[in-house]
Amino acid sequence: MDLFNIAVFAVALTIGLLQHAFDMDHGPAPQAAQRWWTNGVLFVAHTAAVTVFAAAVTWLTRADLTAAPGILGTGALPVPAQIMLLLLAQSFVQYWLHRFGHQWPVLWRLHRIHHTDTTLDATTGLRQHPFESVVDYIPFLGLALVLSPSAAAVLGFFLLTFVFAIFTHITPALVPERLDRALSAIIMTPRLHQLHHSTWQPETDTNYGNVLVIWDRLFGTFLAAPQTPRAGFATGLDEVPAPQARDPFLLLALPFLHQDLRPRD
Repeated sequence: MDLFNIAVFAVALTIGLLQHAFDMDHGPAPQAAQRWWTNGVLFVAHTAAVTVFAAAVTWLTRADLTAAPGILGTGALPVPAQIMLLLLAQSFVQYWLHRFGHQWPVLWRLHRIHHTDTTLDATTGLRQHPFESVVDYIPFLGLALVLSPSAAAVLGFFLLTFVFAIFTHITPALVPERLDRALSAIIMTPRLHQLHHSTWQPETDTNYGNVLVIWDRLFGTFLAAPQTPRAGFATGLDEVPAPQARDPFLLLALPFLHQDLRPRD
């Protein structure tokens, strides 16, 4: 892991520790420590997989994507404009990739690893199977070839992506409800994304956006509040018991184990 990724996980872990210190996750310390260990191992695996894949693509093509002219040639635009264009395009692609990840069993095998976390905190945003990370990275390469953003824009985009991965997974209690409601008109917020992690599938299959909510609103998957009133709100997957959800090596192997998948609509 490079210093950038170490810093990202350190920030996420610090927020998770603060959440636990103020008893916002209502869980015992040993289980919280197991969760952080699990999410850390998965993040290391994710980082290694993307790094190796990106290096392999660069070596095989002998190409520097940020130096290519691109079809649209956005590299001449100011860096903030490049980041916003990249964010808008990538969020559209990611929305559909995320949605397919819930609808197609072969992709759900990978994506459900992210949903196995029974308690959400900042480190949950970094919890992803390394093979899913590679699948997510492939469309980005296509967008990079089309837009040809500068290296500074790519760095800014990834930094923004990590910020939102952390932000959307923190406990909603850390964000005032009125502020969360105001922000949710444009961006994905902790309260909206918590619904996506519900154990109840009709809620899980909503709010697919990772940064923007425009695509969820446009394509009918936006959910502002729980669909049914109930005493408690639970996150995670019933098909993966909590002890298994805290075993990083089992989770790395889980997509390849023979196990009935949760039925998808």
